[in-house]
Amino acid sequence: MNVAILGCGSLGGVMAGRLAGRPDIELTVIDRDPHIAEAIDTKGLSLHQGKRGWTHRVHLVEKLGDERFDAVILATKANSLVGAAEYIKPNITPEASVITVQNGLVALDLRGVVGEARLVPGCVLWGASMEAPGEYRITNSGSFIIGSLSAQRPTEASSRAQSLLSHIFPVAISPNIRGVLWSKLGVTATFTTLGAITGLPFGKLTASREIREIMLRIGSELFAVGQAEGIIFESFGAGMNVGRFLSNEGYSRLVKHLLLRIIGYINRHDESSMLDSMQRGFKTEIDFINGRVVQSAEQSGIQAPYNRLAVQMIEQMERGNRRPTLENLAVFRNAD
Repeated sequence: MNVAILGCGSLGGVMAGRLAGRPDIELTVIDRDPHIAEAIDTKGLSLHQGKRGWTHRVHLVEKLGDERFDAVILATKANSLVGAAEYIKPNITPEASVITVQNGLVALDLRGVVGEARLVPGCVLWGASMEAPGEYRITNSGSFIIGSLSAQRPTEASSRAQSLLSHIFPVAISPNIRGVLWSKLGVTATFTTLGAITGLPFGKLTASREIREIMLRIGSELFAVGQAEGIIFESFGAGMNVGRFLSNEGYSRLVKHLLLRIIGYINRHDESSMLDSMQRGFKTEIDFINGRVVQSAEQSGIQAPYNRLAVQMIEQMERGNRRPTLENLAVFRNAD
């Protein structure tokens, strides 16, 4: 199988390291960052998990030629996903699987680019970091959830994607991938965004009762917007019903705070990818996370003041008018 990974950041690098060297896969990685290209060309791609480490030789190119791919994993940031899909579209076969792994709902925007039959939206339930160009670490083991927008049963494209991704982490196919993406959006819009606003890792983030309250407010707005769009929220496992967690009528406040503490502790060393983007001088994905909630809220006539404030603060931070600090939480205190 000829496979391409477009983007060699934290997720793309880990996936490339897991797939490299397999005899049944001809792998090409595409990334325009010259520092990543130079590091992998000279030293190989380094992958670490715990105290273990591996180095792989990976075929990485900065530009596509006339290669044709049976499967493509789009591992770019959400704000460049549509452009990435348009870029690689001439190189994919008619029966190819086009797999997305971004946070947010931007995968839904690719239907008109690659077609519903080929599109396989995916949800990543594992963690990764790029410690230096060409050096990657698995920070949390987990799984993928994938699905099809055109059918509730597995399609040829989703079955091919499952076979490919299972070499990286376990894979489940969901008949309700929209609900999965919305549920993951609930995690990203709270942990990732507030981690960027405060500068705190997830463990310290959920240790604060004030921050947990803000998380719950952001999540309840997101749930209301999703309900207005007819979304049935999906659970990720571990017995937690995401819909009940986000809904005002779901779990009790005490249980919600306890669940946030548990999630924060499990992921206590993880830091916000949005914060990492700002520290590297890149534009964040805020427009595709809380910004998407605000946009959908406006269309449905729903108020979303906490998500709106989150967007405004991240935008101010991108312009250099704010820095990550606990003092940023003050703007939420008058949100109601």
